[in-house]
Amino acid sequence: MALLSVAVLALSACTNKKDQARIKALEAEIETIQEENNTAFNEREKDLVQRDEAARSAQVEAMKLTQQLTQERDAAVLELAQLKKMTARAEATRLAAVPKDATTPGHVDYNPGNEPKITQALASITGDVSKGTGFVVACDGKRYIYTDAHTLNGNSRLAIANSAGLKFTKFGNLEVAEGAPFVRLELLDAAEAPALELAAESPALTGATPITALGTSTASGTVTADRGTVFAQNDEVINIDPSLMLGKTGGPVIINATGKVVALIVSTGAERTGLWAAPATSDTFPNRACRLNRKLQWKAIAVGAFLGESKKIADYDNITRVAQALAKLNPTPSGLGMEIIVANDQTALAILTAMAKDLPIATDVIAMDSQLAGKKGRTSDADIKKRFSSLVSSAMSQMQRSSVGFEPAKFSSYHRRFAENSIKWRKDAIERLQSLGGKSEE
Repeated sequence: MALLSVAVLALSACTNKKDQARIKALEAEIETIQEENNTAFNEREKDLVQRDEAARSAQVEAMKLTQQLTQERDAAVLELAQLKKMTARAEATRLAAVPKDATTPGHVDYNPGNEPKITQALASITGDVSKGTGFVVACDGKRYIYTDAHTLNGNSRLAIANSAGLKFTKFGNLEVAEGAPFVRLELLDAAEAPALELAAESPALTGATPITALGTSTASGTVTADRGTVFAQNDEVINIDPSLMLGKTGGPVIINATGKVVALIVSTGAERTGLWAAPATSDTFPNRACRLNRKLQWKAIAVGAFLGESKKIADYDNITRVAQALAKLNPTPSGLGMEIIVANDQTALAILTAMAKDLPIATDVIAMDSQLAGKKGRTSDADIKKRFSSLVSSAMSQMQRSSVGFEPAKFSSYHRRFAENSIKWRKDAIERLQSLGGKSEE
């Protein structure tokens, strides 16, 4: 506006043409300035209108969101109330379902050992070498007798009867659990026999889960049952008090709440720790409860084939023992030194005498010792060395022949680790005889 006033004064003061031109220029400049001011004002006003509209739109959206959140909150409150009612009804149902009778699974005083339908599913397994417990399980439309593989190991024949006296005489294939120390044998004549059920894979047992371990007396066939709780569990084992499992090798561990089998009691000492180790028994080693409620891979094998694997390993190890005893001897004109201790306080003479019935090489060694003792030093050292070297070579050849077809991979998973140990012990015996100059006979 100040610029406009100055222009008016200048217009009134100027009368000549030059001034008139100047006035026109000023008027044009004034008009331009006015147009610019009007444009700026309009744009400013338009911006204010847009902002106002955006503010009103945001306010509407905020009101909508507030309304939506309020509705969701009200719905959540209603749902929570409904859940509380459902929980209350479920708890009432659970309490109503808690067994009031001590003969029903789940009752605090329930004892599976008092239930005929459970105890009569237990069986005594009697072999010509060992005895143990088994139990009948209904699974996949069949009936099986489950037991610790060690219970069958070493036997050449078996007799199986449940605790009620029912004998089982018709069997299908034996199935070995891959990577686990237990087996199951299909029963073909037990369709009506009492049977147990396996527990589901989940949920995991807690430290407060009541269980019962059962077994049969190998003398009378009567059932023994001991109750306790689970300490912990992993993928393979359920930890319970070892005293609960004493004398129950091959028996089941049952969950008291369901009456179903969750584990099988196995001997921890089934695998020998060395060639000269004494056979393991459930009386000298603690047991453990191996889980059955897990995914297991079963591999079928004929019963006779499974029992034969044990004998095959025993025969193989006997030859190895003879070789180990032979490697300890010291041939002299007066004898071979058969009184030397080989292992576990056993003399070479005792070992070879025990093997003489089945192994001619053992008989030959004993005969040479007797001949030398009878001649009382009249045999030359060269002749003694030659004869003894011949015996060593004969033992090497016998070991070589017995090794043909003795392949751990061909054994069932249970016996496979025994066969692998036998190979290791045989290798040591061969090295000992080779150090004496022994060579296999072609």
